[in-house]
Amino acid sequence: MELSETSEGHAIIPAEFAELLRAQLGDVINDVIAEIRRTIPEYNRPEDSAYDQILRLSAEMLFNGFLDAAADPAVSSTQRDETCRALGHFEAVEGRSLDHLQAAYRVAFHIAWRRTVIVAEREGVPTSVVSDAVDAMLVYLDEAIAQARIGHQQASGQADLRRRGDRRRLLQLILQQPAVVREAIEEAAKTACWWPLPESATLVAVHPDGHCTRSALDADVLVDLDDGEPCLLVPGPITEARASMLRAALSDASCVLGLTLPLERAAHSLRWARRVLALAEEGIIRDGSLIPCEEHLVTMWLMSDPALMEELARRHLAPLDHMSDGHRRRLIETLAESVTTHATAVEIGERLKVHPQTVRYRLRQLEGYLGDGLEDPDSRFSLEAALRATALRRRRALGRRGTPGG
Repeated sequence: MELSETSEGHAIIPAEFAELLRAQLGDVINDVIAEIRRTIPEYNRPEDSAYDQILRLSAEMLFNGFLDAAADPAVSSTQRDETCRALGHFEAVEGRSLDHLQAAYRVAFHIAWRRTVIVAEREGVPTSVVSDAVDAMLVYLDEAIAQARIGHQQASGQADLRRRGDRRRLLQLILQQPAVVREAIEEAAKTACWWPLPESATLVAVHPDGHCTRSALDADVLVDLDDGEPCLLVPGPITEARASMLRAALSDASCVLGLTLPLERAAHSLRWARRVLALAEEGIIRDGSLIPCEEHLVTMWLMSDPALMEELARRHLAPLDHMSDGHRRRLIETLAESVTTHATAVEIGERLKVHPQTVRYRLRQLEGYLGDGLEDPDSRFSLEAALRATALRRRRALGRRGTPGG
């Protein structure tokens, strides 16, 4: 037997031996397909199905491609490379890793190796030639897997981008106002990799400057980080496990946990979370990561219409307008402590660092100026809301003065 020419990356195999092996291809391919079906359930599909045809055509192309290259190293590997990349692409689209495909390649190698040994022994082929043939198979197998990996990576990247886009559109649909019908959301959820619709959800508002590590998020979390106001949707309530996940993904990013609401009301959860995030930016509440929206509902309500609250305070406190600024400020300070805390004169005095008698004197003055307004429950409630809103506005003003350039 004459040896074929050598080429980089391939062992030398006699052309005559390659033809002897080619005569065995029909049986080898049948054995390979049968063994793949037996050992890899994911590939065990009905005969004559599209799946079965792809498996058979791929095996035929790869085995023939190997024998062609073994006999003539100058043969182009383009068809083999394209086939292997297509197989890797198919695995990615099916949502699988390359583990099953690599297992199928190994099955093909072992069956081909055993048949090669049988033919060599029958035909009296030297052991060195058999060794060269096996080496060539191993090189061919490595190259085939490398090309499949390229196809898998390319498809995975494309699929990930499509999945991100689908899920982002799903999130936008859930948050759309006025709300869309549930059937439309269910259809979009199917498109977004069969995202299971939860009964409730918690929206997370994230500061635009915050960084989110997507890989740290649970697989069922919907994300929109491309919007000017980034947000996440976490199915269900925020458990300890979910909180740990968010801390890992958002690190120290300024963000607010919205209220857990039915999915059809998710837009409200996000709207309120964004409002609390704005209050944190304004210095009205303490900024931080994973700020619970539910702890600041009253503050959000009091600051929902600052002009209205300012007018309410002005009307309640109008009887004090004729006083000097200092005296008026001291009376309002004492009134706020009394109305909002319901504390005793001694307790108020300790907070304001004045004598309890001074507190009692001021309260008597306030009773004289404000009259029955301090006794009427509705009026007292209105006054308390106005005073709390005034204190919040003062906190915001102090926060802005403390900001460079503010």
